[in-house]
Amino acid sequence: MRVVDTSVEYLDVLRQWEREVVFPLVYSRLDELLPEYGFRRRNGAGIRDHWASPLKIDCSAPKVRCREKTVVYPEDLCLREQGDWNNPVKVMDVVCRREGLSSLYEFNCWMARRYALDMPRPDSAEVRRNAARRLRAGELLEELRDYFMWNLWNNNSRTAGRARAYLTRERGLSKDVLQRFGVGFVPAWEKVIHHVTVRKGFPKEVFEEVCGELSQGGRSPLGRSHTVAVPYICGGLLKGFLYRTADPEVRPKYLAGPGLDRASVFFGIPQGQAETVVVMEGEMDVLSAIGAGLEGAVAIGGSEISGDRRRQVEDAFRRGVRRITLFLDLDALRDGSGNPDLQSRYRHVMASVHSIKDIRPDFEEIYVVCPTEVCDPDSYVRERGAEEFRRLVEDAVPYWKYVYEYHISRNAE
Repeated sequence: MRVVDTSVEYLDVLRQWEREVVFPLVYSRLDELLPEYGFRRRNGAGIRDHWASPLKIDCSAPKVRCREKTVVYPEDLCLREQGDWNNPVKVMDVVCRREGLSSLYEFNCWMARRYALDMPRPDSAEVRRNAARRLRAGELLEELRDYFMWNLWNNNSRTAGRARAYLTRERGLSKDVLQRFGVGFVPAWEKVIHHVTVRKGFPKEVFEEVCGELSQGGRSPLGRSHTVAVPYICGGLLKGFLYRTADPEVRPKYLAGPGLDRASVFFGIPQGQAETVVVMEGEMDVLSAIGAGLEGAVAIGGSEISGDRRRQVEDAFRRGVRRITLFLDLDALRDGSGNPDLQSRYRHVMASVHSIKDIRPDFEEIYVVCPTEVCDPDSYVRERGAEEFRRLVEDAVPYWKYVYEYHISRNAE
């Protein structure tokens, strides 16, 4: 299966320009764009950076005065009103209504005129350069995937043997699953560079642009501490690689390839239409779930759906997803007791539920898998087996029932 992203559509260039130029400018100039709200920026240099207005979203004054009646955060550029938090309104929509603009494209044009921005055009040299770059980058990623896969099964070094043992014995992944996802072994990074640039003829600048050089003290950990390459495939497209260590003592466990976007699309979501997804935290969870016969498993690449990862849900809805099941990790309490931290998991689940319903308020097909002991999908498959794992997912409950039962159990303590 060829999984190279060879799309050269103008829309891709425009969306990138929006994310990198327009949206940051909108946030930084919010007081200029919406002067009627009297926005003031709070904690501009800190992690809690936001804009606050004393007015309601409809620009009317609240009955009780409040300095932060309406707020806007940089993650989603939405106006959120205290007391009506689950009905956000995008900043761009407010501007479009006021200026008589009918689409985001017209908003982009309006911003370009107002701030003298160099907006990409369908026939511009930038679009053509971007198309050529993406095509070459896709070819390089595909070559790396094939090279890493070959090394996993044919490299006779001790390090390769350790990677194979980690994947097949410790993680319990079959050869079929590993080959289906294109998981591979990373030999010494110098060999990778030689293979790509000398044997396959890719220019070094293309290799540097696509792969970069993850280094620690001038030496790359790839092929040394991080030897497992997991192709990051979303919607049938190869976006880059995650590099994992096979040594449990090494931190961090994962290194992401430079420029890898893990927030816009669920890892493992199929190409084209997808009616149901089972959302997990980690990419290795997905590999284990698929190996256990569970189709539709996808990964967030984090502990919850929030912030930029809301784009994953937007993409899933565009693909026709009608049911979302959350199977998030149930970690142990940090007090050393080994008891499950149900409160922390509840927070992550509810943050994910709220993110989904922020995007589509009427969407009710949200289910939650409810393990009773410390586990993640990967460990559950290995310890309980595929059949019991699938049964646990099938027994997922509607999110409202999960909330009800959680509070009942808390009140009973």
